[in-house]
Amino acid sequence: MPVERNSLRIVCVGTGDAFGSGGRLNSCYHFNHSGEQVLLDCGCSSLIGMQRCDLDPADISAVMVSHLHGDHFGGIPFLLLEAKYVSKRTRPLILAGPAGLQQRVETALETLYPGTLDEGLAFPVEYRTLKSGEPLKIGRYTVTPRQVRHGRSPDVFGLRVEIGDKVVSYTGDTEWTEELIPLAKASDLLIAECFAYDQPISSHLDYLNLRRQRGELSCRRLVLTHPGPEILARRDQLDFELLNDGALLELT
Repeated sequence: MPVERNSLRIVCVGTGDAFGSGGRLNSCYHFNHSGEQVLLDCGCSSLIGMQRCDLDPADISAVMVSHLHGDHFGGIPFLLLEAKYVSKRTRPLILAGPAGLQQRVETALETLYPGTLDEGLAFPVEYRTLKSGEPLKIGRYTVTPRQVRHGRSPDVFGLRVEIGDKVVSYTGDTEWTEELIPLAKASDLLIAECFAYDQPISSHLDYLNLRRQRGELSCRRLVLTHPGPEILARRDQLDFELLNDGALLELT
């Protein structure tokens, strides 16, 4: 479907957690602004989700990764495999994420499909390292990571993505932290993970705490993703929109 000039079209390819709660696919969001297409996270099931949403992997110019857990980056090896053998990609692909992304991706690809990289790829892959507080330009997109808290994992980021006059913030996986306030500031949209309902747990946001903090988050619109079983059981009681796989968000 054509994208209007200056509009930002976001397809929620996958909105689920690491456990596939509710039959949802892993985290993956497809951004399209004036034909420039990128992914925000690329969990293990992302290629499946893209096919379901009629999105062509060959059109992706970059992937921006919030942290190095499989349900957020584990789809990249499959993306590279498809690019080599199906799309026969020749245009460059940018992979941006925490330090260590290249090693994790190449190790996973070699483990899953040994020898895939032995003869190289027919397209350049450029790895870029995200650093907290430092904006990174990727095509016409600018992504600014902010350190959040997700267990003991190092370099876990919320991501603030700017393109044209649009700003989208994404918490990635995190418990409540004051870093979410500047992350969400004046955003057109905040995509917030919300795994739990009323019992704050380490590493993840819960609904009641997020609702209490809503006044501190100066975003125009807040939507929920990454729900666990408690949230799914109460989906009709939520004050915020809960995203589904395949949902379309359009900022005009």
